[in-house]
Amino acid sequence: MESAAQLRRKADQAAAQGRYAEAAELYRKEAAIYRKNGDINGAKVEEMKADRYSSSVKLFAHLAGARPWIPANLAKWEPPYGCYLGGFIDRDERLGEPFNDENFQTHQNPDAFARLVGKKHASLFCYLSYGKPLPQQWIERLRQQKIAPHIAWEPNSGLGVVSDNAYLRGFAQDCARARVPIFLRFASEMNGDWTAYHGNPAAYKQKWILVAKVFRQLAPNVALLWCVNSIPEKNIAEYYPGDEWVDWVGVNFYSVPFYDNERNRPGLADNPSDTLKYVYNLYAKKKPIAIGEFGASHLSKVDSIDRSEWAAKKINELYASLPRLYPRVKMVDIFDMDNLKYAEPGRQLNNYSITDTEGVKQGYRRAVAPDYFLSRIGATARPTPIVPLTNGLAVPRGTLRVSSWARCWAAKFTVAYLLDGKPAGEASEPGPREADLELPTPGPHKIAAVVKDDKGKVAAKTEVGVVVL
Repeated sequence: MESAAQLRRKADQAAAQGRYAEAAELYRKEAAIYRKNGDINGAKVEEMKADRYSSSVKLFAHLAGARPWIPANLAKWEPPYGCYLGGFIDRDERLGEPFNDENFQTHQNPDAFARLVGKKHASLFCYLSYGKPLPQQWIERLRQQKIAPHIAWEPNSGLGVVSDNAYLRGFAQDCARARVPIFLRFASEMNGDWTAYHGNPAAYKQKWILVAKVFRQLAPNVALLWCVNSIPEKNIAEYYPGDEWVDWVGVNFYSVPFYDNERNRPGLADNPSDTLKYVYNLYAKKKPIAIGEFGASHLSKVDSIDRSEWAAKKINELYASLPRLYPRVKMVDIFDMDNLKYAEPGRQLNNYSITDTEGVKQGYRRAVAPDYFLSRIGATARPTPIVPLTNGLAVPRGTLRVSSWARCWAAKFTVAYLLDGKPAGEASEPGPREADLELPTPGPHKIAAVVKDDKGKVAAKTEVGVVVL
């Protein structure tokens, strides 16, 4: 049996020689050895390499009459189908005059943000240290605009400050009086050693359950969002308080050119949708999933190169994956902030703003434009279902919109669509890679999607037979 080191050498050689599918398979075998031995971080590194060199394509149809998958038991404020748009905008200086709440925190104008990105957002979040009053003035402004507040409530002095006392109960009662849906993200990223409440999972779960009991009793309008960081994975499940006490499960992650500001750890080839896999596979069968924070850096402190096109691509890759690969991700929050300017000292590493460059702004507008992304909590909007295009699927005569979830070893690639073997459309822009196919005659037809790399080489292909009514 080959060792991990032997497999890596073979994989590196295959990748260098352009044998990408072989390289991906070898990296996955190497990762499996690390996972078997308990080296989760080592496994993740090699799995990311495997993903980088993998090519594949899945076909989808946009069918008004289709029945998408809907969970049997919806959680509090969970939409049956579709994904709420959310975000953090309070450091975006292009949104006009800011507003200060009773905690002297600055907030920006959601209407101005909606105009810039072309779509109203269903929820916006702010950070709040545990012990401070509920920002009722901010919540009231959001309520008037039919936007749900999302509060990242952080016990930054440690778990010792959390008890069943007048502050906790008063905070819950104030939430109830707000008369709006509220998402409460208590003590998030606890799996990371950068938080003050990391290191004692038993104590963490005890405090979470204490908080949950109070809100269950006093604030039924509050959905409790238990939210981890995507890394480290190994200890995530240790902090889970249990299904009874969690409404939503969240995960935070970012696309960056360089991990931890290290030039020798590039992230340029990584697809952000891969970062969702672990948490989604653990919890999506039981709970709706929220992406609590996501940003794509278009400027890194490491080299100060403008990567607006790259950042727009990463945003579109992630958002396009949600209806196709992760249908129980029901909220996604964009992090719209220039951390080079506004982050705390020591964390000023990347610019995640989505409005300070035209390329990123237009990329975000394109990513959120589909009706799948919802602008209001509890809205009655019914997005056009996006369903897998499978053999034998019945489709109506006329124009059929198709799209793909595709990946390729090349940074830039094209998806070409064939109808009964003849060219019918193609898409090269990152994201859902949509095309409209004309189905003029009833009966059986073949629809194919072909992934071609930047040199025109076929990297992946799939074909299905449909029946036109």
